[in-house]
Amino acid sequence: MRLAQLIRKRLPEGSFLKNVATLMTGTVFAQALLVLLAPILTRLYDAESFGVFSLYTSIVGFLTVIACLRYERAIVLPEKDEDAANLLALSMLICFSMAVITIIIVAVCGQDIAELLGSPGLAFWLWFLPLSVIGAGGFLAFNYWSTRRKQFKRLAFRQMTYSSVMLFTQIGSGMKWHPGAGGLISGHIVGQLAATGRLAWQIFRDEGRIILSSLSRHSMEHVLSRYRRFPLYDIWSGLLNTTSGLLPALLLAYFFNPVVVGFYALGQRVLAIPMGVIGSAVAQAFFPRATEARRTGELDRVTRDMFRGLLNFGAVPIILIAIVAPELFSLVFGDEWYTAGEYVRWLSIWCLFQFISSPISTVYFVLERQRALLFFNITLLSMGLLALVIGGMQGNALLTIKLFGLSGVIMYVYFSFKIMLMSGNSLRNTIVVLAEAIFKAVPYIVPLLIYVVFWGDPIVSTIIAIITGIVFACIKARTLMWQN
Repeated sequence: MRLAQLIRKRLPEGSFLKNVATLMTGTVFAQALLVLLAPILTRLYDAESFGVFSLYTSIVGFLTVIACLRYERAIVLPEKDEDAANLLALSMLICFSMAVITIIIVAVCGQDIAELLGSPGLAFWLWFLPLSVIGAGGFLAFNYWSTRRKQFKRLAFRQMTYSSVMLFTQIGSGMKWHPGAGGLISGHIVGQLAATGRLAWQIFRDEGRIILSSLSRHSMEHVLSRYRRFPLYDIWSGLLNTTSGLLPALLLAYFFNPVVVGFYALGQRVLAIPMGVIGSAVAQAFFPRATEARRTGELDRVTRDMFRGLLNFGAVPIILIAIVAPELFSLVFGDEWYTAGEYVRWLSIWCLFQFISSPISTVYFVLERQRALLFFNITLLSMGLLALVIGGMQGNALLTIKLFGLSGVIMYVYFSFKIMLMSGNSLRNTIVVLAEAIFKAVPYIVPLLIYVVFWGDPIVSTIIAIITGIVFACIKARTLMWQN
């Protein structure tokens, strides 16, 4: 946290990097608090409680995708704040309507849903789904309004509020009442509503007059039609993305066993958390920047600079991890997790290009090319499914991961290049940026490769990789602060 504060002080107010650092502060705080308090939660709640809680949050995840029919994503795009305010109001109206529809669905078939999921005890807690829909959907709408207004401190405090209230509610109820899964679910709901409520209060305190004075039925009908591509196409992209995230674990469990799923889950988590923290913050700050760049004719330059920056930042750490992943996992988690490190080795380059393409993929929304994004997500899901089925039918878990990782690399390299071309950059310029990044990574990567090939002591290799990564991070941090 002190490092983040130092970086924010050195960066100019309102700069892109300062916005990213501000957003990362909230996310890092939330993740750190979760890690620190996890041992307490695991002593208060048993595995069954966490299983029911996981099912509940998975359902919430699917409902969140459709909570505002994706109109919330359009809030950043209009030139006029009046149109954005009407999109915000429209998103909230849809959100409350979805909550009502959820109540009806639970009343009609809630028990059947719980039994289908193999958890009859979940049926009672499904009645609380409307509150989660309001909390999650409301946050999305207020989140994109704050992104439009570049009020990133609000979003950082929202993350801190959510994680703090959720975890302390879960711990407090667990210690006093021992409510089982209900304690975890209630903490999740209370955290959502408290954090979203605080964000809503900040917005209407500062900008309520602008929002309320802009609202009209005619304007709301106009933006409903003007941005109809979001509910028509982007909802399906969101659902496909959610499905893509769940698919590997489900198919690995079907073809192999829970041990293989565990290896994959740990490896994916280690790769996803740090890249996700950075990537989500960059994407949030890049969206309004790309929107402005399109209006001024600079979208090609802004996207190219972002592509270059993400590639230069992510390539070295990911490649270092890929080289020593099995040894690193054995050292950190124990010898039994060596295989998880092998999985990471084959998933790492996919993770790199996913990290690069995810933030700049907002170009699809800026250019309103949601239909093209939907086709990409359909192809991505199909390729991943094909790789998992072919590997699974061969009965070889490592081969399955290799094929799955290769399919991801192919798709996300294509995705990254497609975004660059769409934003106005040429194929030649994109290849040049990629070649420059590889050239800059060589001094950090080659010494480790030479040692691994000719000597290969796992402990020394891991130490070299860690030291190299620290040196790289320090150099990058110093360079960024001096540039700004």
